[in-house]
Amino acid sequence: MRIDFGLKAEDKNNGVFVCIFTREISPWKYFMDEMKHTSCPAMIMIDRWDGRMGFPGGTVDKKEALEDALIREVYEEIGIKVKPEKTIPICSQDSEKIRTHLYGLEVSEVEFLHIYYHILNNFSRSILKHSYEQSDESHFMSEITGIKIVPIIRHNDKGINKFLQNGFAGGSKKDIEIFLDEVLEVSNFRD
Repeated sequence: MRIDFGLKAEDKNNGVFVCIFTREISPWKYFMDEMKHTSCPAMIMIDRWDGRMGFPGGTVDKKEALEDALIREVYEEIGIKVKPEKTIPICSQDSEKIRTHLYGLEVSEVEFLHIYYHILNNFSRSILKHSYEQSDESHFMSEITGIKIVPIIRHNDKGINKFLQNGFAGGSKKDIEIFLDEVLEVSNFRD
């Protein structure tokens, strides 16, 4: 159930997550077909060990402020240092077990790709450390199995509408729908 943004639950766990997004990216500019000149918004999501997708983030410690938890959890999970003053509140949702708070971080296309490749580099380093049984304080291998750029477009009945048929962690699918409706004001993502 959606609630006012940022109201921290005292009787259950709270979770903080970030939707890193750009309003315009041209992922097909090197193709030689009709998609070459197409641009669209995009967001970054993670693949989790349980087979579901979600946004980077995690659980808030008992006496921790939401924004402090956001900084800590996103850094632990994907190696990015989020500046709370650069984020926007998107939505908070309450379920039986947890209350979640989704923040947005809007960046340019260049920043978006830089962040994506930075995450991939950190993820690759973590995999190598694990394979050589070296200490690794990141949570890459223990919590996530990959990272995705999700183009927000429909093309020949493919794209975001098909992506939303995947399995998502907790309220992530509803978070995406709210993000698309209210932040990007995209209406053609539902079948």
